[in-house]
Amino acid sequence: MDEQKILENFGINFKHYRNKAKLSQDDVADITGFSKSYISNVECAKHNLSLVNAVKFASVVNKTVDEMIKDL
Repeated sequence: MDEQKILENFGINFKHYRNKAKLSQDDVADITGFSKSYISNVECAKHNLSLVNAVKFASVVNKTVDEMIKDL
């Protein structure tokens, strides 16, 4: 799996699970301390987030990083 595909899967999956959990980007920003623009960039695969931040994002939706990079 190439880097762009990993970022796209992570973003798609995060947005899917965030919506499923009925969390807005504002909610995620409040929980994580990340800005809404950072969250949006992650969801749109425009930002290569660090492993630590990937874990933070995944934990918000009760998933593992491994689950977040798989095809839905």
